[in-house]
Amino acid sequence: MKQLSDEQLATFDTEYVTEALWTILTGHIDRTHPDGRFTFLDIGGGNGVFADRLLAAYPAAEGAVLDNSRLLLDRNKPSPRKTLIEESAENLEQLGGKYDLVFFNWVLHHLVGDGYGKSVRHVDQTLRKAAALLTPNGHISIFENMYNGLLVDNAPSHIIFNLTSAKAIAPIIRRLGANTARLGVCFQSKSRWQQILRDAGIGSVDYDEDSPWPVPLAWKTFLHVGNVRCGNFWGRPLASGQTASP
Repeated sequence: MKQLSDEQLATFDTEYVTEALWTILTGHIDRTHPDGRFTFLDIGGGNGVFADRLLAAYPAAEGAVLDNSRLLLDRNKPSPRKTLIEESAENLEQLGGKYDLVFFNWVLHHLVGDGYGKSVRHVDQTLRKAAALLTPNGHISIFENMYNGLLVDNAPSHIIFNLTSAKAIAPIIRRLGANTARLGVCFQSKSRWQQILRDAGIGSVDYDEDSPWPVPLAWKTFLHVGNVRCGNFWGRPLASGQTASP
């Protein structure tokens, strides 16, 4: 699995969960853990800002921040209720313990490999490993940006991946604003994310999204983007013989 450099990682040293998205998320947590007592694993949690926000909102909760960047982990505020784990998402099977909640906040689209198909397989394998870390009533929360196509639903995903992973044009793509130039990035449409979750054995219990973002004409013309918005998938592993909800 490809990894971002420290320079690239530094640009992600921020918190993307807006108040609207936070309201969606805490609604799920309050519904499944009304007493506020839970353990969580924030995969790709970086600087720990999201974990700190959770710990402040839920004083009885305890959590762990997992990231493969020591640069970002070193920016965490210390807390007796927070553990830091320097590890890659592809090695989740090496972790001990179980968690009530596992969070992927804009992480899955970065799990890229050599080729589009291999990148999707990385996501599938990571989701399966994360599901194995859950307690019996545990849930997985996923924040991702939905890139839905104008006419072909998941066309932007393939176009963006091919452009950002192409080494020959990496300097041009970087100048156009793609921080992941040369490595690649694997966004998906809403329906494709739902299919990926189903294939990995995760039932989409709830899905919520924010308002559509303004789409530049260049994105529509060259990337085939119809609309973009952030969505949250709140799911849990399916029991044997159970069918995922749409």
